[in-house]
Amino acid sequence: MEGRHLLAAYDAVISDIYEAALSPAHWDVALTSLISHFSPPRWDVAMLVWERLHPATGRFIGAAGVNDFARAGYITMFAGRQAWSMAGHGIPVGQVVHSDEIVARDRFKQDEFYKSFLSNWDIEVSIIASLDRHGHDHLGLCMPGPDQRDTSGLREAVTRLVPHIQRASRISRRIGEADLRAANAEAALDASPSIVLSLGPDLELLHANATAQRWLEKTQGLVAANGRVRFADREAQERLARLARGESDARTENIPIDDGGHTVFLVAMQVDPQVGAGFAVAKGGASVLLVGGGRRDVSDEIIARLRDWFDLTPSEAKIAAYVADGKTMEEYARDRGVSVNAARFLMKGVFGKTGVGRQAELAALLREAPLNWQSPIDRFLTAH
Repeated sequence: MEGRHLLAAYDAVISDIYEAALSPAHWDVALTSLISHFSPPRWDVAMLVWERLHPATGRFIGAAGVNDFARAGYITMFAGRQAWSMAGHGIPVGQVVHSDEIVARDRFKQDEFYKSFLSNWDIEVSIIASLDRHGHDHLGLCMPGPDQRDTSGLREAVTRLVPHIQRASRISRRIGEADLRAANAEAALDASPSIVLSLGPDLELLHANATAQRWLEKTQGLVAANGRVRFADREAQERLARLARGESDARTENIPIDDGGHTVFLVAMQVDPQVGAGFAVAKGGASVLLVGGGRRDVSDEIIARLRDWFDLTPSEAKIAAYVADGKTMEEYARDRGVSVNAARFLMKGVFGKTGVGRQAELAALLREAPLNWQSPIDRFLTAH
């Protein structure tokens, strides 16, 4: 290939590779471009696949010349099991080889992958590149074809393109991981029993989790109208507005809201602009984060009483009171923002000091304790 045309071919393939970093569906196009520019005649297959040997499994990143049915068949029957996969798993990352260098041709032709799959298209060799590792998973590029002519040009092209494919696949994976973390964070907010609202500098409502959305539909203390929030209490509204504009001396404001005899306690927190720019919003950076709910704490008097009765620590007294109110350890962990293992550790101490071994027995033992709970937000939502 003449020099100027060769450079243009590399530029075209590299452009498609980095496009695939941002749009994974474009990997099929990038691999097709690679085949089109550098493969010998009748070499029209390329597979970019994550594979694992134990247990044998795989996942396509992209492919060319492999239809959906063939992809599913490969993952089900051959990924992590066929001879090229198993031998290729040991190739150092960044290296490009001819299949004959890692698996003898005669031995490969005894492999079920060849006999039941590749032999149908007269395919018996391949250019194989080791691209990346992530835990027990290995990312490889396999470009198989018939043994009909010199493949040195394709091998050289793949060797030159490997660094770009590596970078693009890593970028794509990190973007996917970031999207997953963001989705998980949003799911965690939606699962939270607390009200969570993010507001812009003009108190525009940017995000409300599921609990907050239910609360906004019922509360009279806070109204979301024309895309902005407005408190019924003017003094609270002004404090929040000053906080959002950065005009308050404080970084936080405590705002109790009276909803027909039930008090919802909100904490308004000023968000750092560098953090707020990426904070779970669709319309811009957040200036204020509102978090709140009904209080689930017991009074100091009740904690002291439980400590006296059973010689519990304050933390043990709190979880004991929680269980006596009909809640579970998992709910305690979620509402208190601690791990389930931490809750179990506390419950082990409570069981040892009270002489019971089950939560139901503990609840029965403490049933008459005057807990003096404030109504939690979930009860308010149910009652209204």
